[in-house]
Amino acid sequence: MVRIIDEKTRQKDWIPLFDDTGAPVYPELMAELDAIKRDRIGGLMLCRDWGERGPWPTWPKPDQPDFTHVSRKVKEVIRAAGLRDELSFTSFRHGGFTEGGDAELTDREMLAQGRHTTVKVLPKYTKRTTRQIVNGAKKRWAARTMEGHLSE
Repeated sequence: MVRIIDEKTRQKDWIPLFDDTGAPVYPELMAELDAIKRDRIGGLMLCRDWGERGPWPTWPKPDQPDFTHVSRKVKEVIRAAGLRDELSFTSFRHGGFTEGGDAELTDREMLAQGRHTTVKVLPKYTKRTTRQIVNGAKKRWAARTMEGHLSE
């Protein structure tokens, strides 16, 4: 398991890395963690997915934490990728929640993934998409027509 401390909510939780059968839940992450463990004991980091893939420390200078460091790095990445400049680190959080909605995660699964404690926050993060509307319509149709029962 990996211990996660959510920077925003300060909620602490353990994330399982293997399912009940022993299969890795996040195989790509496991490879990254194994590589990092060879050179480092622990600490906060954000790994790049290009170049040398080394971790970015959250404190660029020893004993001088800089909590805006990751935000500045993310902005550099956004600009280098040619993405819209109004995107931010939190844009990716919102996008992840919206992907969860599109993947038809339950509210409880969304809360567990995002470390939130109440469903009241889900509409703020999970944007409504056409895919969600279509999936909902298909499910309603399937329920109405199950076993030959048609709606009137």
